[in-house]
Amino acid sequence: MSEATPAEHPGHHRAPSLVDLQAEVVAAREELVASLDELRSQTEPKAILARGGRAVLGVFTDEYGGIRPERVAIAAVVTIGVLALMFRRRR
Repeated sequence: MSEATPAEHPGHHRAPSLVDLQAEVVAAREELVASLDELRSQTEPKAILARGGRAVLGVFTDEYGGIRPERVAIAAVVTIGVLALMFRRRR
C-alpha cells in the first residue's frame, strides 16, 4: 500500500516550516513599515494644511471647480459683520 499525501487528506494540514514562518514575519514587517510611513506622511503639518485648504476651497467651489458666488457672498457678509462688531467694541 502506498503512503497518502496531505493533499489526499483534506483535514490534514502540514505544519508551516521555519522558512515559511520567517517569510511571513518579514512580509508582515514590511507591510507595517509601509503603513507607518503612510501614516507619518499623512500627519505631517504640511499634509494636514493641504487637506484643510482643499476642504475650505471645496466649500466655495462646485463639482466643476467653478466659484459659488452665493457662498462667497455669505462668507463676506459674515466677515464684515464680525469685523464691525470688533471695531464697535473697541470704541
